[in-house]
Amino acid sequence: MAKYDLSKPMRRAQFERRADSLKERGRFVELKELTARSLKQNNYLHLILSYYGLEFGYSLSYVKRNIFKMIVNPQIFFVDRVNEKSGEVYRDIRSSADLSKEETCVAIDRFKDHSAQGGLVLPDPDNIIYLKEIMEEIESAKRYL
Repeated sequence: MAKYDLSKPMRRAQFERRADSLKERGRFVELKELTARSLKQNNYLHLILSYYGLEFGYSLSYVKRNIFKMIVNPQIFFVDRVNEKSGEVYRDIRSSADLSKEETCVAIDRFKDHSAQGGLVLPDPDNIIYLKEIMEEIESAKRYL
């Protein structure tokens, strides 16, 4: 799914061409404003989650759901929802895509603390050299994640 920064004229023009094309073909589409975390923050989060999984033998999906969300950050991710048909209240897990930048920062800091307690010190987002090394490690072991 393509993402368009509509504050940039070139990207806005690309968006308009794509929207016109979909409209002309009568397609079913979803339009969603992206206001949560930044792309840089999202990339960093997935990098450290992948690295954690690689180091401890878990898949990325397991780390994200079970460790990052359920163990380390339940206060952020667990929400009560109401079933509109039955009125039943049930517990659900939020998507990380729905988090604000601030919530994502808190969640990442907690995860880094949790990881350090387990013996794995995760790099800060500005430690480019260490992050590049991790990217290479993850890329070479991608089939295990």
